Amino acid sequence: MHSAIALASPPSDLPRDRLRDAPAGRPRLASAAPAASRPPRLPRDVAIALSTEDVIVAGAAPGLIAPDLNTLERPPLSVAEPRVYARDPQQRMLEVMRTIRDIIQPAAKVVRAGDMIFRASQPFNTVYLINAGAFKLVSRSLDGREQIVSLKFRGDWLGFSGIAHGRHPCDAVAMDTGNISIIPYDTLLQACARHPEMMAVVHEGMSAEITHERQSLMSVCTLASLARVAEFLCAWARSMHQRGLRADELTLRMTRADLGNFLGMTLETVSRCLSKLNREGLILFGERGRRQISIPNRERLEQFVIGGSMARGKLATAA
Repeated sequence: MHSAIALASPPSDLPRDRLRDAPAGRPRLASAAPAASRPPRLPRDVAIALSTEDVIVAGAAPGLIAPDLNTLERPPLSVAEPRVYARDPQQRMLEVMRTIRDIIQPAAKVVRAGDMIFRASQPFNTVYLINAGAFKLVSRSLDGREQIVSLKFRGDWLGFSGIAHGRHPCDAVAMDTGNISIIPYDTLLQACARHPEMMAVVHEGMSAEITHERQSLMSVCTLASLARVAEFLCAWARSMHQRGLRADELTLRMTRADLGNFLGMTLETVSRCLSKLNREGLILFGERGRRQISIPNRERLEQFVIGGSMARGKLATAA
């Protein structure tokens, strides 16, 4: 009987003394593959990984066959389409204002000339969107000197500069009757998190503000006084045109002193430059005062700015 059992037992590569010590109650299963070709037993963590969707590369574990990567069905990657904005600046501004109204539904406020929207060093917690009117941002030095650093019109934002340090770095003052939307900053952040189009609107507003500030700095640093005044009038006319307003009839909402402060010139220099532009026929004064300025041909005025810039460059090269 013992010999029959021995003949029925499968061959094993274990030593005979270990075979004798093996428990007799558990039968050993026959292996279809030779011992030399059988893969080693895998650790428990590797065996668990094989039951998931993980892919084991061939060669990482001896005896395992790497699956065909081409046969694995993966969900296609969703690539966001680039956002295409309206080519017309006026149409784009209306789209932005409509998006803000639909998503945030901000409260609106009517302001008068001289009203302070926020003051320097005031804690930052709100941003504002200009629906109508003109505003100026005024910075103050330690000795009390004031400097107009920016002008804002319909469609522009007020208050983004307070994000960095949690306080507004300048004053925002209305230059005429206008209307603003009041948007708490926390509400704006929540809207941006839920609506990607709202985030795009905010980024666009910040980018426009940076671009405008650089253009203003370039004008002040590179143009002569006469060309600087002409460029200011061209920029004001372009802003009105982009907002759907008349660009050939301008009403300056600032005094000559404020204009000189913004352009880095004295009041007398500003008056002389405006008078010279009037004599050249590039601008015309209105009947109700010198704040009413007509531009008969904006392209001619812009060409005058380009010529003044080139002349300034030639003088600098010769020096």
